[in-house]
Amino acid sequence: AVLNGKIDLVQAEAVGDLIDATAPSQARAALAQLEGGLSRRLDALRESLVELQAVLGYEIDFPEEDDGPVPRERIAQFLDDVHDRIDRLIATAPAGERLREGALVVLAGQPNAGKSSLFNALLGETRALVTDIPGTTRDAIEVLTDVAGWPVRMVDTAGLWESDHAIDQMGIAVSHRYFAAADLVLLCVDGDRALDATEQDVITRHSTIVVRTKCDLHPGDVSAHTGAGLAELRENVAARLFTNQGTFADLTPMLTRERHRTALIAARGALAEARPHVVGGDVVLAAHHIRQATGALEELLGVVDVEEVLGRVFAAFCVGK
Repeated sequence: AVLNGKIDLVQAEAVGDLIDATAPSQARAALAQLEGGLSRRLDALRESLVELQAVLGYEIDFPEEDDGPVPRERIAQFLDDVHDRIDRLIATAPAGERLREGALVVLAGQPNAGKSSLFNALLGETRALVTDIPGTTRDAIEVLTDVAGWPVRMVDTAGLWESDHAIDQMGIAVSHRYFAAADLVLLCVDGDRALDATEQDVITRHSTIVVRTKCDLHPGDVSAHTGAGLAELRENVAARLFTNQGTFADLTPMLTRERHRTALIAARGALAEARPHVVGGDVVLAAHHIRQATGALEELLGVVDVEEVLGRVFAAFCVGK
């Protein structure tokens, strides 16, 4: 379909994303991309740059004309508009990549705070060992799951504690690496006791939801044993990660891959190089940089020079018999 011009590379990537989707929101976003939502925005940017090249080409071909078909100030304004449109699209990349890859949610808390029980309850299956012995979880367990229709990489960790045991220390170090990368931390606190200094530090450093566990035994928010509060917690997690962000209100076109972001950053940089020459410099250099920007978008869409890009895009596809 790509080689025959039925779809472009961005739409082809959406086919792979649709196949790999684990949550309804991912499937909806992939379908929107397959239907051309992102491609139309990218192609509109490319068309704008082609128009700029045509205008500058006139000045290059007919240097004896005092005034080209469009004043330089108007060209600069048009260039700034394209630059701003690229900026707005680049700004969607973190949200789009989070949607495609899944948000990272890390469970933290002191030993026996109910982290592993909550982890299993949120997944709806037993993936972590649960005992009354503090420090049962020594390594991180990561599982991709669906939380209220949104993709989440849920991680159970060794938690917040200190130990002289070498294996425990390795598990705690892994926990801290996950905390640093987390989009959201679920801080599990046993009952209604006051938070200690370590827990307060987690709240200060990370986007956090404090979860008062074991509400079947004493006042709290959630019970992994009875299921009380789990539905509300799932909705709260999804709202914090996705639906509170306008980008996800209607799943408008977003950049979902590093390849998209890299190409647009290159195009934006080329336009920044072109602008001073558009205003009062060398029109040939201005046209050169705008051609570079156009080329970045064309490579992204697969309009030209796509052999290597095709290999990278389709390398992720599993081709059966």
